[in-house]
Amino acid sequence: MKEKQLKGKLHLHSEQGMEGGYLSLIDIKFIDFKVPIHGLQENRKVYDSKYGLRNGITSNPEMLLKGSWIPLRDPMLDDPDYRISSLWLGEERGDFEADKRLMKKYRFKLFYTEDKANQTYGVGNWKFTKPYSEIQLNSGEIIMMGGTPESSPSRPYSIPTSDLVRVTVEWSDGTIEEKRLSNSLYIESWSYEGLHRLNEDDFIKVLEPSSEEIICQGIVNKIPLRIFSQTLEGHFNQDTLNWRNFFRQGYIAEVIREIKTTTNNG
Repeated sequence: MKEKQLKGKLHLHSEQGMEGGYLSLIDIKFIDFKVPIHGLQENRKVYDSKYGLRNGITSNPEMLLKGSWIPLRDPMLDDPDYRISSLWLGEERGDFEADKRLMKKYRFKLFYTEDKANQTYGVGNWKFTKPYSEIQLNSGEIIMMGGTPESSPSRPYSIPTSDLVRVTVEWSDGTIEEKRLSNSLYIESWSYEGLHRLNEDDFIKVLEPSSEEIICQGIVNKIPLRIFSQTLEGHFNQDTLNWRNFFRQGYIAEVIREIKTTTNNG
């Protein structure tokens, strides 16, 4: 038998639409670091150089809009009042006092079903047949109104994807950097050509990130690891939780794989 040696990042791989996933390795030769072309969102792992020497996690993404940096995520979404407001629950279940607090705090106005009906059909020309959601015109026509107020300006807002944002980065060395532009950061990208599913008899050596000393090793089916699982936890057991961290954090590893050859006695 011949041996094939691979070096790369441990990876939990699942395809879109596939139930479950495979323990895999991404060959380091097919990993690259590129400037993001579609901005950045929260909780994205980034690097401060194309060599991937220092990494961090992003938060507070903002986009430049009409001369001002605006949070990509409407902060109102995280306001406790929003979850009890009529914007979230509808007019029948929503808290109108919460609506008032939100309008004052975020400077917008709500237009309820009654406001919309009066504006469209005229005061006195309709009546509710279902609270907040259905009206009947004087002509007898039934109109569905939805039951959720409209806001002006629109809240919660959504901002189209931009190629340039700024973010806060919490670096792996513990430092926090604010207002870092996305075009000065790098994200990891890799090619499917370098993706290898692990085999039961593969021998894995997990390497310490900075020194590349071996910190854990073993044969897949004897560690034991379950190559395919429908859940993340299904790959591991109580004795292999350290391996779960190696895969989730993308540790560098070496894999030694036996290649079976056949002899032609022809």
